[in-house]
Amino acid sequence: MSASEKRYPRESFTKKLIRMCQRLDECSVRTITHKDIYGEFTGEITITSMWVVGSYARGATTCGDLDLVIGVQTKGALPYTRVWARSFFGAPSLVRYYPGDPTENMSGVPFPEAVLIWSGIGCDWKAVIASIKSDPNAGRAARETDVLPLRDEQLRTYNDEYHKAVDMQRDRLWEWEFIEFGKEMLAPLPIEDSAEDVAYFKRCKPMMGRKSQELVPAIINLMREHEPFGSWSSSNSHWSNFRCGGSEIYLGRPALPINFFDYAPWVRQLILIPHISGRGPNGAWIIRRGPEHPQRKALEGRHAFYLTTSGQPDTIVYCDELRYRPSEGIELFETHEEAQDFAAELAGDDLEESEVSRAQGCELLALLGLVEILEIDGKQLALTHRGSIYLGKDEIKFKELVASLPLSEKIRP
Repeated sequence: MSASEKRYPRESFTKKLIRMCQRLDECSVRTITHKDIYGEFTGEITITSMWVVGSYARGATTCGDLDLVIGVQTKGALPYTRVWARSFFGAPSLVRYYPGDPTENMSGVPFPEAVLIWSGIGCDWKAVIASIKSDPNAGRAARETDVLPLRDEQLRTYNDEYHKAVDMQRDRLWEWEFIEFGKEMLAPLPIEDSAEDVAYFKRCKPMMGRKSQELVPAIINLMREHEPFGSWSSSNSHWSNFRCGGSEIYLGRPALPINFFDYAPWVRQLILIPHISGRGPNGAWIIRRGPEHPQRKALEGRHAFYLTTSGQPDTIVYCDELRYRPSEGIELFETHEEAQDFAAELAGDDLEESEVSRAQGCELLALLGLVEILEIDGKQLALTHRGSIYLGKDEIKFKELVASLPLSEKIRP
């Protein structure tokens, strides 16, 4: 976990714990009606016990949150944990609930340090809380998920996706970096900045939530470094999902799609950016294919040449008066000579002189993410739905595209 995660004095959580025990003394059985997409349901929930676990139970002087294991009995439908917990305890901040017991609970891990605080009306929970002595040497217990830069609460995860992400990195299917957002990254951009990305988000801002709007300066600064030639778009009606070049960006409380690259083969990196929070960590989790990812391995030994102007890849604009937005493509060449000959032809049209560059392996994804259409060896291939519509042909599959790229031994330097 990032070092920027904020921790709070133990005393602040003691006050929350006392208030929660008081509320259980007042009422430990509630009938709760809740709605979901399948209808309206009612159930009776009884809280039989409450353990405090984690760093608070070990006596840490500062804690990131208050972890509680809750013993519950139910009659009828059981709503989501956050629903029934709010009914019993209100909405205290930085509190996590795990139904079950210290051995088996919704966290998926046992808590040997658990302290039983409340065991029924009339129990002396005040004495139990007082018995947990502060220990300046106690800290947060190490967990396998500590390699993940964001907290589970910052993400929208299902089942064991949070733990699966650990496996993805361990098995070298994923690799990632975390870029923290400091004050400079989040500072408003200069008023005189009229770049295309700034203009794009000025149009988007009225449709974005307030917390997402706070992230706009950091997103622009981040992508100017990571996707300097990418164009912006969004297909999400909530304006929390954006595409810039070969990067897919999710804001707010983003999902953690374990199989993301399987259904987004032209995206080179997935970027998860939670809303700014007091606890943090605040920043961008940038996930890429690892060395053992099948798609990355498939691209090994594949190269192509392309043209650039002033360092920017040359793209082809396909105009169609029937389309609102033109499609873009890029032409790749098998050899340096072919690319150089094509550059010479263009030079005769009084255009700025192009230079020949080469991409290999995963570098090719940075090019493909910029466009909808690929031209190679005299063929036009549709990479996206827009490209498919323009060309009137199906989108190419990843395996087919890899087969169309030149092998390195066929490329002459």
